[in-house]
Amino acid sequence: MTVAVLTGIAFVVVLGVMVGAARPRRSSGLADFHVAAREVSPWWNGAAISSEVTSAAACLGTAGLIATHGGPMLWYPVGAAAGFVVILALVVAPLRRSGTYTLPDFAGWRLRSARLRPFTTCFLLVIGLSFMVAQLHAAGIVVRLLTGLPPWLGWAAVGAATLG
Repeated sequence: MTVAVLTGIAFVVVLGVMVGAARPRRSSGLADFHVAAREVSPWWNGAAISSEVTSAAACLGTAGLIATHGGPMLWYPVGAAAGFVVILALVVAPLRRSGTYTLPDFAGWRLRSARLRPFTTCFLLVIGLSFMVAQLHAAGIVVRLLTGLPPWLGWAAVGAATLG
C-alpha cells in the first residue's frame, strides 16, 4: 500500500511539474502578470472565485468533518455559503463598481491613498500565509496517515510541487 501511495503522489507531482513547465509564457512584464493583464472579464473572474469556494478540498474537508464528528458539522458548509453571500455583497459588488480587480487597488482607489496599497498587500499576504500554513499542516497529516512517514515530508512534497 505504501509503494502505491508514494507512486501516486510522485505521479501527481511529476504531472504538475510537466504542465507548469509546458505552459506558454505570455507575460512580458510585471504588469502583465498581475490580474492577467486586466484581460479577465468579470464573469470569468466570478467563475474563478466560485470555483475556489466550491473546491474539491472544501468538499472533502466537509465530508471528513462529518465522518469524524457527526451531523452537527453540516453547519460548516452552511456558514461557508452564508459567508460567500456576504463576500458578494460587501466585497465583490464594490470592486465591480469601482472598476478594480484587487483589494489593494480598491483600497487605494476608495481612500485615495497610494501608501495604502502596500499595506493592504502585506495584510493580504499575511492572510494567504496563514491559509498556506493550514494547507501544509493538512498535507503533513495526510502523508502521515497514508504512509506512516513523518509530516514534514508532506510539507516538503507540497512545497516542492508548488515551487516546481
